[in-house]
Amino acid sequence: MTNDLPNAEHFENFFIWFDDNEKKEYYSTPLYYYKATFNIDYENNIRTIKWKEKEGTDQGLKHPSSLYLPFSERLGMFVLNFLNADLSSYETAYKDFFYMYGFEILKDIDDDYKFELKNRYGDDDTYLQETEKIYNNLKVQIIDIQENIRKAVDYIYNINENEELKGFTHTQRYAVYLIKRIGKLYSYSKNDKVILDNYSNKYNELNHFTEIELLTKLKKQNMLISMSNTHQSNDISSICYAIVEELSKIDNYPIKKCQNCGKYFIPIKKTDEIYCDYPKPSGKTCREQGASILYNKRLQENSAYSEYRKMYLQKFNYAKKNKDNKSIQKNFENWKNEAKKYMSKLKHNEINEKEVLEWIKKNK
Repeated sequence: MTNDLPNAEHFENFFIWFDDNEKKEYYSTPLYYYKATFNIDYENNIRTIKWKEKEGTDQGLKHPSSLYLPFSERLGMFVLNFLNADLSSYETAYKDFFYMYGFEILKDIDDDYKFELKNRYGDDDTYLQETEKIYNNLKVQIIDIQENIRKAVDYIYNINENEELKGFTHTQRYAVYLIKRIGKLYSYSKNDKVILDNYSNKYNELNHFTEIELLTKLKKQNMLISMSNTHQSNDISSICYAIVEELSKIDNYPIKKCQNCGKYFIPIKKTDEIYCDYPKPSGKTCREQGASILYNKRLQENSAYSEYRKMYLQKFNYAKKNKDNKSIQKNFENWKNEAKKYMSKLKHNEINEKEVLEWIKKNK
């Protein structure tokens, strides 16, 4: 790599870069691994981190990171995890976000508050006390950044379905959001140091191939050596800015808000998905259980769903009591089939609740 990047292990700074084709983002930062562990994919030289409730820090030891064995996740997950994090306390913020990304990203968000992260704190309690103090001193700024990123994402991806914005792409809305300075996002790139990639930087990554092996790969396998600019920043707002900018360039990769749990997510299969795939305590995702939850929720409200259900049960019980009356049975079947058509149209937003309520009223 260039002189701007560490050659191997590093104990300072946060680095992130992207692969738009594979929809991946990679980051490298030192971590203490309190309640966290990682898995290594040796074939691809990447790591994935996961929460582990009983994991300790090895006496508060800071573990170095490397750009050649980075953490890998789906593109956009840093921003999504930040948007969805509960930042009301150190404990929830740590579990939702900081165990994955560390505290290097807070070093430059406040010019008037500087801190150092020790290579060893001696034990878990000291590590927690020191990092909690850092978090509490910067909590107001962190929450303010989260709110401003939410406002930007809500506008760029039209989360609230504003009619005036529906005719424009998220790329166009991103441009206008910055040009018109609708929110604070435009100011968040100040601490982003972009390090341009080049072939000279590929030594450590590809040097294990012999000269002829590498030439052969380039010729016969049509091997593409990927180039990706690296962002170095110790400012969480600048990292979010870089990621939102990257996401805005990609068509059919929208940020949405789950209609069940309200968390921000990026659809995996279809862009019109309305439920996220985050696992819940039940073991199921919102996508697996969301439709039934939303339906039951609507039944509890004074809506077309509840009126339909009420009328259905009334007619069903009446038909059951008069099961030998063919006319009553036929009327019930006709009503049931017609009602299902109306409810299906309502579910797919082809008609509104008012139209359904009017039909039910006329066909009691």
